[in-house]
Parts: sequence; structure tokens; C-alpha cells
Amino acid sequence: MADKRRRIYYNKGQTTNGLNTKGGEWMFTDNVEYIGQYHTYTTNEVFSEGLFIEGKSRTLIPYVDINDKLSEFSKIGMNIVSNVEYDEIKNIDVTPSKFTNPDTEIPTTSDVSAGYMLRYFAYKVNDGNITELNKAGYGNVGTKDGFDTHLWKKFTIRWKLSGPDFDIVDSKGNIKEAGIIDTNRRTIELHSEKYPTLKLYITDFSAIQA
Repeated sequence: MADKRRRIYYNKGQTTNGLNTKGGEWMFTDNVEYIGQYHTYTTNEVFSEGLFIEGKSRTLIPYVDINDKLSEFSKIGMNIVSNVEYDEIKNIDVTPSKFTNPDTEIPTTSDVSAGYMLRYFAYKVNDGNITELNKAGYGNVGTKDGFDTHLWKKFTIRWKLSGPDFDIVDSKGNIKEAGIIDTNRRTIELHSEKYPTLKLYITDFSAIQA
């Protein structure tokens, strides 16, 4: 059965079509691994097929090796039925979350002086959705005014603000001075190992302007 998108219409700037996976990246919500073409949206939605086909495209979520997870959780007596991380919390009374609109923190004068700032995020464990928060919204996670901590995991990343745009290297290829764009790209790649959809959410690695 095909799945529905959150919006009826997306413009070209909100979609990335024609992507391809050879495996180990995405799976359907019934935990079947997906191999083939897929496409993404700036809303963090990921669908099968190279572009959206009504009645055929299906929602994709970050791939998890179910057999490994079954083995891991069976050791502690946990029963896995469907989505692995979501099933960890399915018997917990989850408080309805107040939805927070994406909001990037603006660097302060001290951030600019230090050359970096913190960016704040919340990651939804059952579907991989990521939302950027300001500092106040980040602090509200786990309260009645923010996201429920059973469904959302919050994390921060250190974002470079000053320096050259790209790494400056010597004749041997050693980095003499780290660049803003290259450093922030490496940061996203590192954190994407734990939060796979982050690399789809953040595609601009330049410094945030105050």
C-alpha cells in the first residue's frame, strides 16, 4: 500500500529526486530493506521511487538490521514486534508533545568571538524526523511545553562560524587551518552515524550569520 505525503504540493527546491541506495540505508515501515531509487523532501520525508508516484511510492525510514536488534534485545528479555526503536517505548505512557516549529538559534556576540556555536536538535526515534530548535525549545524537551523524551532524543552539535570557507592544506595534504564548510560537513557526517536523517536535514554547511 502506498503512503501519503504530509503536503499536497512541494516545489522543486523542496525535493531531491533520483537518489539511489544499494542497501543498508533505508527500509519500509514494515522493516523490509529497500534497494533502488528514492527521493527526499526538506520536511525530512523519504519515499521510494526516483520521484513521487501516487499509489506506488512508500515511506522509507533509516535502515536497522532487525536480526541484530532481535539478538541484542532478546538478551535482556525485550520483545521486538515492528519498528525497533519505537517498540522499545510502545508500552510507555507517552505524553502528547507540543509541536515546536523548526527554529535555528542565532549566534551571539560571544559565539562569534569564540568562532563556534551550538545548534540544538530533536530526533524522533520512531520515524527519524529531525527538528532544529532554539536554546529555549531545546530546554523544553521533556516538559509539558516541549517534546516527550520517550519519543524524541535531543542532541547538540558544535557549528564552526569563523575561518576560511574551506580547509587550507600544506603540500603534503595536512590541514593547516580548518575551513568552515569542510569542518561543518565533517561534523554532520559524524553525527549522522547516530542520527542518519541529519545529513538530509542539513545540507548548507556555511556559517550562520548573527
